[in-house]
Amino acid sequence: MLILERDKPRNMIIWLIIFLFTSIIGGLIYLMFRLIIYKKKQTLQTKQWEDDIFANLIDNQIFKNDVDLNDDLFTFNKMAYNASTTTNNSYDLMESYNKFKESLIKDIQSANNYIIFEVTKVNAKDFENIKAALIKKASEGVIIKFVYDRLNNFKLIKEMKNAGIRVVRFSKFYAVGKIYSNIRNCICIDGEIAYISNLDVRQGEINGKNDVLHTHLKFKGDVVQSIDVAMHQDVIFATNKFLEYTAPKQENFANASVIQYATNHLNNNMELLLIKAISKAVKSINLQLEEFIPTESIMALLKFAINSNINVNLMVPLKTNKHSKYFASRAYAKELALIGANVYLYDGFIRFNAITIDDKYVLCGSYTLDREHITNSLQNVVIIQDGKAVNYFNKLFDFGIENSYKIANAKYMLMREKFFKNFV
Repeated sequence: MLILERDKPRNMIIWLIIFLFTSIIGGLIYLMFRLIIYKKKQTLQTKQWEDDIFANLIDNQIFKNDVDLNDDLFTFNKMAYNASTTTNNSYDLMESYNKFKESLIKDIQSANNYIIFEVTKVNAKDFENIKAALIKKASEGVIIKFVYDRLNNFKLIKEMKNAGIRVVRFSKFYAVGKIYSNIRNCICIDGEIAYISNLDVRQGEINGKNDVLHTHLKFKGDVVQSIDVAMHQDVIFATNKFLEYTAPKQENFANASVIQYATNHLNNNMELLLIKAISKAVKSINLQLEEFIPTESIMALLKFAINSNINVNLMVPLKTNKHSKYFASRAYAKELALIGANVYLYDGFIRFNAITIDDKYVLCGSYTLDREHITNSLQNVVIIQDGKAVNYFNKLFDFGIENSYKIANAKYMLMREKFFKNFV
């Protein structure tokens, strides 16, 4: 079976060693793993099938908001990620988690038709007010879909199910092979308002006991349709049930912004999009990231940018809940500092990811510059071509510098940094 499957030599050797020492038990474990992989392949095929069906549905609806712009970044994303560029948009950027939560609850209370939550997991203690608002709207007949990825609070799940909320896990296969986790972290209300925010925030961070940089995104306008369509696709896959979609009427906004929403699926990843965006830089690249464990291609591109006299600034946090990835991030950051990048260690948590290119584009959203998630997770990237967003994230970066330690001498790495870089 090992030979017929033509697995990687490393995997074959590992399995042969397991067979040698465990005999029949090892064989049973092998069969169990292979059955799970086979089942997951069937699931991925179903996902592609659902995507094709839903794409045909959208072609026959009013979802027509593509804008032809003379910009190869937007054109590339449209081809590779089926992303629509929209010009009639309004957005808010919120640093305060409490302000974001108040705004979200207010919009939930105003919902008339449906609400879709697509989250990795939530902080159950801080989710009480949002949960109460959702349960109330469900009792009023509003359709609510709650798709989660790793939520283990069974009491919370049971409460929402009993209230009539359709709660479903995105994927049920995490044992072996590639882990396609869903970290889009989107909320859509009536197809008119959309949020992108991480709801798994610790209580100490919410109350401001620690130094934390937050950013929460709220959108209105045509880009919401792009977000809504992608979320409908994911709900169809998670529930295995058809979900009707009708594009809502959108209002027109003065001083509207150019925004593109790009999502990856199981047959592509975010690496190409990030490579394309970074390669457009002529003057500067600012990266303010929760984790920095780039693929070899992105790392090589950043080194090339530094050697081409492009100003590369990188900020990663000193505080994190993932210690192995923390030291790996520092190791990669020191590599860039060694050849001329300005690298800062922020004395606190960073709870978002943003890349600013030439003070022209901002790439934000639920994506993360972590080689595992880039290839194995369903994410999104919002590209905003607007001075307001650029100024916001530049000010946030400048504020971070004031509370950071600059890596002045990167000619050495701690033993644990080297270890965790290789380990991760």
